[in-house]
Amino acid sequence: MTTQGAQRISWKQRLRQYRWLIVGLLFVTAVVNNLDRQTLSVLAPTLRETLGISAVEYSYVVSSFLAAYTVGYLFAGSALDRLGVKLGLTLAIGFWSLASGLHILATGWFGLAVMRFLLGLGESFNTPAAIKAIAEWVPSRERGLCIAIYNNGFVVGSILAPPLVSLIALHFGWHWSFILTALLGAMLLYLWWKYYDSPETSARLCESERTYILKNRATEEENNSVSLWRLIRHPVCASFIVSRFLTDCFSYFFNFWLPDYFQTARGFSLALLGMVGWIPYLLADIGGPVGGAISDWLVRRGWNPLRARLRLMLLSALLMPLGIAAVRTDDAWLSLALLSIMYAAQMCWMVNQLSILSECFPRKAVARVIAATAVGGGIGGILATVLTGRAVASYGYVPVFTAMSVLHVTAFAVVAWAVRARRTSADLNGD
Repeated sequence: MTTQGAQRISWKQRLRQYRWLIVGLLFVTAVVNNLDRQTLSVLAPTLRETLGISAVEYSYVVSSFLAAYTVGYLFAGSALDRLGVKLGLTLAIGFWSLASGLHILATGWFGLAVMRFLLGLGESFNTPAAIKAIAEWVPSRERGLCIAIYNNGFVVGSILAPPLVSLIALHFGWHWSFILTALLGAMLLYLWWKYYDSPETSARLCESERTYILKNRATEEENNSVSLWRLIRHPVCASFIVSRFLTDCFSYFFNFWLPDYFQTARGFSLALLGMVGWIPYLLADIGGPVGGAISDWLVRRGWNPLRARLRLMLLSALLMPLGIAAVRTDDAWLSLALLSIMYAAQMCWMVNQLSILSECFPRKAVARVIAATAVGGGIGGILATVLTGRAVASYGYVPVFTAMSVLHVTAFAVVAWAVRARRTSADLNGD
């Protein structure tokens, strides 16, 4: 048998392996998860007019989601450990789907903020549950691809939101957009409960694949001896807490404010937003994998991994000043193009910063390091969202884009210094 033929058989066998259905199911949870949160963003100008919500009050609504999301991230892991992935995520999907449907009861900014807070609490469980499920089902040498597939689900949700939500709102009213996301959540709840089980108990898993999964999982050492405080004090971890504090707000801005920018500052109708509003998210869906693939290619060419990741982060940071031109040009389509490039650069930045964290710390510490840096990003997102609301209300979007254009360069300087002066993994292990 030829090597090519063996490869074809190998891929056919892989597609029949049940763990890839689990990865696909996790991808769907990410799509629905982000579609739920993006519904408000697409409808922001409509709701602000209908419910009489100012830009400052809208910032409070968005911040309530981020506050709940950040708080929920702190205890979601321990709750999932006690309940298990299947029951824990089942409850979370049901909770956030109900919260999404309850948005139709809001009559002002405060009621909307309460619903967003509940939505944030429920959705905060999704990523910890997905990472835990991948750790249960997927051997370590396949996890990078699986996590990338899962993460791309969020971007797909952002791509689907503008055309789908605007179409429903224009034909049936804004209430039905939230009802639709609640119904999609109910369908996801059914699929998750029916098809997900642990590898030990799944009746759909053949014995050979079960043995393969459990054998590889048993060989991985699980040692949690490194304290969280010791990890946070590590210069690389501390630098990425600062980095995410400064730069995660960019993603939150694109998710929560970009549709409002195009409708209020560029004059896009809801119908036009539905037609073209997905373009920045499509570019982001390309920018992340391409940025990761290029840095991997540099590593294969003999570059030091950290040097390769830093080069891609530097390139991303240098593209961010495009925002200064994007907000000042009179051409709305040029603005759309420049902002799409910026969002692609942001995804490239995020992929490579997560790669650096995985390469600077032992595997046993990576999850807690990422959680600690994510909290920094959440706090930065809350602060930036409130400031954005006040800036937009008083001065428009020009100062917002101008400020965001320099944040990545500042963050890169902090990270580059810390990576060059980092301690080794042996420092953390006490060797």
